[in-house]
Amino acid sequence: MRRVLHALLAGLLAATAASGAEPSPPSNDEHDPGRALIVLAAPNATDAYYRARRRDVLDFQIAYAKSILGRDNVVVLCDRPTLAELAGELPDDVLLVGPMRDVWMRDFTPVLPARPVLFRYSAAAQAGKQLEADWVQAGFTRYAKSTGLEFRRSPYVLDGGNLVDDGDARAIVTDRFLADNGLDKPQAVAVLREALGVDSVAILPADPEDRLGHADGMVAFIAKNVLAATRHDEPFRSAVLGELRAAFPDVEIVEIEFPAGGPPAVDAAFGSAHGLYVNAVVTARHVYLPTFGIPEDAAALELLRARSDREIVPVDARPVADLGGSVRCLSGQFQGENARKLIEAARAR
Repeated sequence: MRRVLHALLAGLLAATAASGAEPSPPSNDEHDPGRALIVLAAPNATDAYYRARRRDVLDFQIAYAKSILGRDNVVVLCDRPTLAELAGELPDDVLLVGPMRDVWMRDFTPVLPARPVLFRYSAAAQAGKQLEADWVQAGFTRYAKSTGLEFRRSPYVLDGGNLVDDGDARAIVTDRFLADNGLDKPQAVAVLREALGVDSVAILPADPEDRLGHADGMVAFIAKNVLAATRHDEPFRSAVLGELRAAFPDVEIVEIEFPAGGPPAVDAAFGSAHGLYVNAVVTARHVYLPTFGIPEDAAALELLRARSDREIVPVDARPVADLGGSVRCLSGQFQGENARKLIEAARAR
């Protein structure tokens, strides 16, 4: 009897100690102003378009999120079945029920995280169907309203993938912005300066091989005054560099070779992002650089590490590059109160 009582007492003490144990530290730190929040949208369990490649996208997002943890903050939005799939792969407090209607978060969410502005998502990303693009973006705006996210709205059409900025005073788009909005160049520069609150705007000729006409397959600010640019063949190369130098005379331009070959695109309408090193996510302290398992990766990493003032973090983009995008395309970016609200929503789940 005495042994039974001792056993019961020991069990009670153990349970009490366990219940009073310190909780594990949170995965995200919203109080560190130097951290950005990167938001990923997992493909929904019932999404027919991504069904054949859904596991590839999820595997990429899991590995990418793990590379962000401890450096910046990360939240993965998903539906409930997908949350259950990811629960054993990522910390619970980075997973949040908030299914998006597409995975390319960059394009239909606000640009310029420090002063967020939401432009209208273009039809080009949804097979030329503006109603479809509006439906995708409405999924985000409804969720944003329910979460209390705040941003200004612009009536102009501009995918987030067609806006590259230095986080402060400089912005880059392609001339797709002119075509989508019926503007000439001076008008477009004036519109963007007012909408974004920037001083300087470069408008590049769109890469004729990119049907979306996005700037983030062409350039990336890897430091305040350093711009990485995909090296193109002439005469297109001179046209791009000429516009960049005219708009930003005090910025150093570092060209990155674009490797030939690679896996074919899954969808010919969007091409492949294989070899596009500039499709990187840039935060205050880090550059999350896509890599492709090819010899050219080493040269790209070495070059950017020599020219950037931030840690270069390689992210294997092979699982997704043939879908038409990679690291930046799949990443929404938030700061300040918007970031805090999303982090706290995930933590409170």
